[in-house]
Amino acid sequence: VALVATLYSRHVVKPVQAVIDGFKRLRDERLDLNTRLVVNSQDEIGELTRWFNLFMENLQAQRTAEQALRESEERYSLAVHGANDGLWDWDLRRQQLYLSPRFKEMLGYTENDLGNDPIEWLSRIHPADRCHMQDALTAHLDRHAPYFECEHRLLHKDQHYFWVLSRGLAVRDGNDSPYRMAGSSTDIDRRKQSEEQLRHQALHDTLTGLPNRTAFIDYLRQAIERHKRFSDRMYAVLFLDLDHFKLINDTQGHNAGDTLLIAVTQRLRRSIRTTDILARLGGDEFVLLIEDISDVRDALQTADRLLEALALPRVLQEQQMVTISASIGITLGSLAYETPEQLLRDADIAMYRAKALGKARYELFDIGMRDQIMRQLVLETELKRALEVGEFRLWYQPILVMISEEIHGFEALLRWQHPERGLLAPGEFMVTLENTGLIVPLGLWILEEACRQLADWRRRYPSAASLKISVNLSARQFQHAPFVQHATAILADTGLPASALAIEVTETALIQDTEDAAAMLKQLRNLGFEIHMDDFGTGYSSLSYLDTFQVDAIKIDRSFVSRITASHEPPGLIKTLVALAKEMRIQTIAEGIETAEQWDCLKAQGCHYGQGYYLSRPLAPPAAEALLQAILWPEPRQIE
Repeated sequence: VALVATLYSRHVVKPVQAVIDGFKRLRDERLDLNTRLVVNSQDEIGELTRWFNLFMENLQAQRTAEQALRESEERYSLAVHGANDGLWDWDLRRQQLYLSPRFKEMLGYTENDLGNDPIEWLSRIHPADRCHMQDALTAHLDRHAPYFECEHRLLHKDQHYFWVLSRGLAVRDGNDSPYRMAGSSTDIDRRKQSEEQLRHQALHDTLTGLPNRTAFIDYLRQAIERHKRFSDRMYAVLFLDLDHFKLINDTQGHNAGDTLLIAVTQRLRRSIRTTDILARLGGDEFVLLIEDISDVRDALQTADRLLEALALPRVLQEQQMVTISASIGITLGSLAYETPEQLLRDADIAMYRAKALGKARYELFDIGMRDQIMRQLVLETELKRALEVGEFRLWYQPILVMISEEIHGFEALLRWQHPERGLLAPGEFMVTLENTGLIVPLGLWILEEACRQLADWRRRYPSAASLKISVNLSARQFQHAPFVQHATAILADTGLPASALAIEVTETALIQDTEDAAAMLKQLRNLGFEIHMDDFGTGYSSLSYLDTFQVDAIKIDRSFVSRITASHEPPGLIKTLVALAKEMRIQTIAEGIETAEQWDCLKAQGCHYGQGYYLSRPLAPPAAEALLQAILWPEPRQIE
């Protein structure tokens, strides 16, 4: 009996008790899932033990899977929380929509505020984005797109819209029919605002806030396309360029220039319709697109308003009053224009025409202006060639001493020996020389040639030792820093003293950069050059300039001299100028003398020197030399 009891306990009771203890410990969560019982028999007790071990294996696998699922869910939760996305799950068959708490928070609501009807989402989509949203959904559900993705705006609880990026994927049944769709919506409002800011900066002028050239070209392209569809809708382009803005910018500083540009922008905006497009191309250039006008008079009236608005004085820094004006070119849109660049080109041409006719005005483009520009381009090419091959000449007009009627010197005057058109005066090409900058190298040639000619005459005619020559200096040459060094080198090469050369400058050239001009003239005077102010009385005519620039002589303009007639007293301005010059110990030179009455009158007023057709026209070098021979010396000195 004892043996049976022992065997029964070992083979039945203990294995069963081990299984029971295992389940108890499992219940109390004190059992290691790796625990396995030893199987000692093939009977029912052994089978029970094997089932326990199988149960533990399955439980361990289940717990491992649950742990992996929890970790996966945690990763997903962390990812969603980190991305700050709102989740949604759409039951397409029952038309129920789950919105996560974060999604509702993005909309400004709490978790219990919104229901599960899809309208809770769809009704809050911006009206302008709904078609785009519907197209993206349909494309994915119909398998035309691998997934759903759409950027759109949603209405917040406080009634403002914000941008989100919605992405999702549909789940399909055995018939490939979508029955569920889930995804997320990401708040991208800051990104869209940054993109909009960058786009705005790329298309707008940073100083004035106006559209820039790129944006205006796009507006203009759209206007051209609209005109093609509705040809009865007229439009026009106005091209504005501020007059004398560079002068203000240079004399008052760039800050003052920027302040003025902002003020100009404000005045222009107040003078146009809200539908008109005003843009700044750069510098002091503005353009205006006006659409839906009745006829050309609407464009002209707009230009009048702009000119009137700009003409009002404005106070800049340090209480300085400034009056600005603009030259405006107008082009009417037509079917002939196919690109924005063509419209801007012709408006620009008309603007330059307005500047050439006196500024502070507008001009309407016509085809003749384009032909004129082409002629201008041809002229520029010919002038460059003329400088290269040596087609320019110097002619010389005598300047006489009024008291003794002796020859005092010559003014060197530029001529162009054109191969086809003959001898041309500066009036036909001087502006182009200035605008292209060719006047700088040509001006040095003029100075060198005039000095060479005077040196030759001085050597050959003993009585010409005191003969002087006057050379005009343009505004562009004043901006050429090495001019003084070049002039000094030319005198050294020709052997002339600086006192033999008079530099003639206009008031306009001096006023463009008063400080630098005064410094250059001071250098020239210190070297011994004479400084003559040309065309005095026709420019700014500030008497302070005479003291600022310390000129040696003023030239009374021909426009004043021409007013002297045999039956009238000399104009009061001439009397005043001569008297003032005497008071300031400045010599006076009258130009444009064409009659004996003018000569006698100016002589009686005490004018020092005179020149003009009454005395002699400009002469070619051989004719000028013949004059010297007749006046100074019958026989020239022989040069070895």
